[in-house]
Order: sequence, then structure tokens, then C-alpha cells
Amino acid sequence: MTAAIVFPALSPVRRNDLGTFLMIHPIARRLLAEADDALGYHLADALADAPEDDDYAEPVQVAVLVACLALAEWAEERLGAAPEFCVGPSFGERAALAYTGALPFADTVRLVDEIARVERRYFAAEHRDVVTHSFVRVPDERLGPLLAGLEWHDISGRLDADFHMVSLREAELAGFKAAISEAGGYSLYTMRPPAHASAFTGIRARMEEVYARHTLSAPRMPVVSYQDGAVLTGPGELRACLLDGFVRPIRWIDTVRSLRELGVDRLWVTGPDAMFSRLRTTAANFDVELCDLRRVMVRPRRLSPASG
Repeated sequence: MTAAIVFPALSPVRRNDLGTFLMIHPIARRLLAEADDALGYHLADALADAPEDDDYAEPVQVAVLVACLALAEWAEERLGAAPEFCVGPSFGERAALAYTGALPFADTVRLVDEIARVERRYFAAEHRDVVTHSFVRVPDERLGPLLAGLEWHDISGRLDADFHMVSLREAELAGFKAAISEAGGYSLYTMRPPAHASAFTGIRARMEEVYARHTLSAPRMPVVSYQDGAVLTGPGELRACLLDGFVRPIRWIDTVRSLRELGVDRLWVTGPDAMFSRLRTTAANFDVELCDLRRVMVRPRRLSPASG
């Protein structure tokens, strides 16, 4: 089988589970120590002190990065994962940098920490009235009428045939969610700060300055873009994709199509994921191996003396 590894987008994660994994799993503990050295502070302590209602706080993002990379290493060592391609939708593209060797681990840790800080400062001042809302069960023919009534919107993602992400003004969110329900759809979650919209050229410009402080190398395996399915093999095109992620939507359907054309039939999804491994497009096209915190931390069941 030809395999690809997928580092998922950032999603809500149980802080206790994440912290426990980083502290007790041997691979994660080693990477945690390296992350502490890179940051100059104790990541586990910062994670414990991060606001419970902020899934995008700097320590949370760095901790998820470390967990994703530890899970990838575990999948290779324990399960024999041997991917030939790498995908990192949205936040996952940062883990892809370290995994493919395009950026050393310590530099990736510092990069993720800085990105989170710059994003927080930027969206505290700009686009404060904008959110990104995700919803399912709305096919394309019903999407147009929903969007027509909005003052302003941008498509931030198309993850499945009926799974969309739309950026809009927060003042219109309640009415939009009601319209989704009336159309037979189901609202999932709302992102604050918003993401992946063409209006966010300001944050892209600031991130260009951030990325300019880091020198990327050619990845050791091709990276498949989550924006259009392009196969990225050079540092220049990889950097462009990283920056364009702030202003271009997630198009997972295009990514899946490209992976299939490359002969990929198995996906290793390594990281806390409640979305990409479950999408119908994913399940219909690949043998999916989800390596998340629950799978790694489960303890083998003890047999009673009476059992064989």
C-alpha cells in the first residue's frame, strides 16, 4: 500500500489528556524536553496555566504540535507506518515542516509559538467582528441561497460534499445558523479568531515577516497542498503554500483527489483529530489509521487467571 501521513488541523482537545501524554509517554517526554529548551520555558506548566476557553493559546498550539510529532514517531516505531507523502491541513502544515525536515524541530517550535502570538495580536485589533463557522449536511445547491442573504462572507473551506466553512460577520451568525437548520444542515463550531479568508491579507503580510526569519529546506518527502492538491517538493513553493493558507480556503476534496492520483490508498492521521479521519471523502477513498491520544494511551487489558 502507498501511504500518506496527515497532521490534522487544530481542534479542541482535552487539556488533561494532552498534558498527561506529554509528561508520561516516552517519545512525547523527549520532544517536550527539546521544546522546553527551544522556548526557554516549561511548556507543560504553561499549558496547565493557559485559559480553559482559549484553544488557540500559544502553549496549546505548541503542545499539540509536539503531540502530533510524537504520535507520528510512535506510529512509525510501533505500527510500521512508512508514509511516502505528507499532508498538513491548516495548523497541521506546521507539524509537516518538522516531520519532513523542511525545518528543524526546535525552529518549528519557536515558529509555532511566534505565529500564535502574532495571530492573537493581529485579530485583537483587526477583523474583530468576523468569525469562521463550520457546518455539514448542506449540499452545494442549498449553499448559495444561504450565503445570498449575508452582508459579507468568504468561503474558508470545503471539506466534504456537504461540509463547509464560511467566514462572516459575527452579528449575522445567529441568523446564519438558523438558516442552516432550516435548510436541513447542522452547525458544528465557530472559530474565533477566524481563518482562511481572502480578506486577511494583513495577517499574511505579517506572517511573511515571521517566515522570513526561518530558512526552509526541501522536504524529505513530497507535501501535498491542502489548498489545491499541488505536490510541493521545493522550499519556495512550500513557503508560498504556508503563507497562502491564511488567505486561501481548505479544499480537502482536491487534496483527496491528488492523493488518489498519486496512488495513495492509506492515510495515517497522527494527532488529536475529530474531523479529517471521519469525513466521508476520507473514508471512501482510504484505509484510515487514526493515531490519536486515546489510541496511544490505552492500556492493554489484563486477562483474569480464569481466562485463556
